[in-house]
Amino acid sequence: MSYRLNVPFREKDEAKALGAKWNWEGKYWYCNALTDELKRWYDGPEDGTVEAGADMAKTPSSLASKSSDTGKESSPDDPYAKYKTVSEINYLITDQFEMNPAFRNILVKGEVTNYKGPNAGNYYFHIKDEKSLLSCILWRSTAATALKFELEAGKQVAIAGSLNYSEKSGKTNLIVRQIADIGAGEANLKYLELKAKLEAEGLFAPEHKKPIPKFPKQVGIVTSKNGQARNDIEKVAKKRNPYIQLVLYHVNVQGVNAVSTILQGIKVLDDMGLDTIIVGRGGGSDEELIAYNDESLARAVYEAKTPIISAVGHEGNWSLIDYVSDKRAATPSEAAEEAVPDIMTTIHHLEQLRKGISDNMRSRLNERKLLLQTQKAKLEGHDPVRLLKERKEKLSVLSDGLRQKILVIYEVKKNRCKVLITELHGLSPTAKLVRGFGYITTEDKPVVSVDDVKKGDPVTIRIHDGQINTTVTGTEKISD
Repeated sequence: MSYRLNVPFREKDEAKALGAKWNWEGKYWYCNALTDELKRWYDGPEDGTVEAGADMAKTPSSLASKSSDTGKESSPDDPYAKYKTVSEINYLITDQFEMNPAFRNILVKGEVTNYKGPNAGNYYFHIKDEKSLLSCILWRSTAATALKFELEAGKQVAIAGSLNYSEKSGKTNLIVRQIADIGAGEANLKYLELKAKLEAEGLFAPEHKKPIPKFPKQVGIVTSKNGQARNDIEKVAKKRNPYIQLVLYHVNVQGVNAVSTILQGIKVLDDMGLDTIIVGRGGGSDEELIAYNDESLARAVYEAKTPIISAVGHEGNWSLIDYVSDKRAATPSEAAEEAVPDIMTTIHHLEQLRKGISDNMRSRLNERKLLLQTQKAKLEGHDPVRLLKERKEKLSVLSDGLRQKILVIYEVKKNRCKVLITELHGLSPTAKLVRGFGYITTEDKPVVSVDDVKKGDPVTIRIHDGQINTTVTGTEKISD
């Protein structure tokens, strides 16, 4: 009895680990025994079988015989006619994995490494011992019940699962069904102890970190001459500044001689008096990065006179020299960006500064010109010569006006005086004397009544052409 399964592509490895098989002719998944674990991919009746005539279980022999029917017999002279394709070989390996019961229930223990957190709910990591690594996958559907602790690198775990061979990538993975925490790994404990020791000595303290020069002329690189890290650093550095001088010191980034060559590289470049040194490599597993956790290397980075940028591993991997270095970069490319400024950005920035200074100076100059014109106008308004000239002109105008007014007033007064004189003459007593009248006084007092004199008083009579002195001989009052 065979059961056809609807297995999504992203779950094919999990289904295969649980006993599902792939039908190459019909291009579908099926199983011969419908277990409880496989039921979630089965939609048909309990006794349902797949289409009649389908090739339900390809064997290596049938696959090999089929390969001879794919057109290769039409070329008997082809020396490679009997060679299998990569897919055929991978299928043979897969078939062996599925047929061997020893791969179905695996119990293994080891130290977790290369773990960077869940990816879409799935857990991808390795477990290791002193000699080997094994890739592991914990599917999201299984993790919900199987994972009872915080998975992290360095922990010792015990795993129950089954081996799976991926035909597409050619990799063997342990599909985890159960996982238990059995303590921290020895290597990780040593790392943590050394890290705590160096931190207590102050090697990680921010106050000991040297600033990275903003405008370096020479940058040293401590990495493998054959690695991608070198290419990334040189490419980014030259793109950002074509004039930068790069000095490469070739080292082994992993293996027995890695620590000694890296130490020598740091010492040589530090003695050269460069501006900055980049120590790095292009990522790798925890085991491949182990050289950069060496105590002597960490102390060499700390004691270097030249600022050092570390670029070991990727964002999730921190080595001891990452903590000690003056600047940590996630990748070699990022390290180049930290060490070498973008000259075009700098030139653009300088141009902006120059333009800003020029605009500021022009603006301030215009302000000063306007202020100067204003002050000049004010000064001209207080010029003594001009003021004196204005005052003279004003005085001349006022003088002419006054003169004219005086003349006018004079004429008016003169004419008025004439009129008054005429009127006065008309009212003068002497004016009447010419008509026979006289003006009589006694002792310089006018005589206006006969009561003013008596007989014998001297009197003077003023007439128009002289006066007459005489004495009163008598008075007589005449009534009206």
